Amino acid sequence: KSFFKQWFFASIELWILIFLITTIYLGSGQNPSRYTGNLDVTIVNYDGDIAGNYFLNAFRQSAPGNQTLNWHYKDSSDYNNDIDETKYDVEHGKSWAVVALRQRTTRRIDETVFTLINTSRTLTSPFTIVSPIVVFYADGRNSFTVNNYVLPPIRSAITIASAQYGQMLRSTLLQNLSSSSDSSSNRSVQLLNTFRIGSLLINPLTAQYQNLHPGSPFVGQLATTLGYIYIYLISAMVVGGTLKFLSQYVTKVHWIDVIVFRILNGFFQGFIISLIYSLIVLWLFGIHSGSLFMRYWMFNWLSSMVFGIIIVLFTTNLGILGNSILTVFVILMLAGSTLQLALELSHPFYRYGYGLPLYHIINGGRHLLFKS
Repeated sequence: KSFFKQWFFASIELWILIFLITTIYLGSGQNPSRYTGNLDVTIVNYDGDIAGNYFLNAFRQSAPGNQTLNWHYKDSSDYNNDIDETKYDVEHGKSWAVVALRQRTTRRIDETVFTLINTSRTLTSPFTIVSPIVVFYADGRNSFTVNNYVLPPIRSAITIASAQYGQMLRSTLLQNLSSSSDSSSNRSVQLLNTFRIGSLLINPLTAQYQNLHPGSPFVGQLATTLGYIYIYLISAMVVGGTLKFLSQYVTKVHWIDVIVFRILNGFFQGFIISLIYSLIVLWLFGIHSGSLFMRYWMFNWLSSMVFGIIIVLFTTNLGILGNSILTVFVILMLAGSTLQLALELSHPFYRYGYGLPLYHIINGGRHLLFKS
């Protein structure tokens, strides 16, 4: 009867837990395109000329819906006129991405186009130019969100800006060619050079994408979550076994002997379990660094010890029900830290997860250990 009762309540807890986790995954991932306006992206115009105007207008007139993010327009003086300083916003989580137009872009393109057109020499080597636009982003912050909701609107706006600016360049060039009174031979050279720089006239505002922090494999992130849930449940089993053992032999053995034996046994079990778990996770991440393995192993061992202490405190003070509530809370938060979508793309109800310490502990630990 006692076994059936325990099995019955354990089954109820399990199904409630499955329901809550499913609710989080399905609810938070419902209609993410409605919330793309919560994704902050910094736009910086270092050019300040014609190309810069087309650049800014393309973002300001971006299509509604998931093609429009929360564009933050900043002046180049905010970054000491140094394009590399814009990385700070991405590296410190202030923006999901930074899109910057290089200095003197208009002047360089104009000089290149009209110098090649007005020269009497035929351009023989392939024409190349440094990409005028630089996009900084961090795939490791949330790979799914960055690749599916951050970068596509940026690419779309850049494409529009480049097409409009290219059309203006071609119109201006045709006017200059039609109004010039050069000889037929020089006109042939001009037309040939125009053909050679056709890529610049069609797509003048090309972009260079720099991924500051590449994302780790999702299977590795999932393994960390499942692993911490496993470590927590093992810790709960060890604590439960210890309390049951003490309740049976409390009058027959010395307290100090039992406590010392059980604590040492728990330390050893956590040591071995953390070793196996660390080897599996690092193998899934493809990491072969010995120093990183030792740090991760010790981190997981410490986590198992902390879990054990927390469970002991909850169980002794609040009883089995308190431990059950704690188990549901821990597993939900660990599950939430592996969501493929960023919380900004979730319904406001789910964004309260940012205020839960465990969410930041798990994601912070991943960043420190795996740079992702």
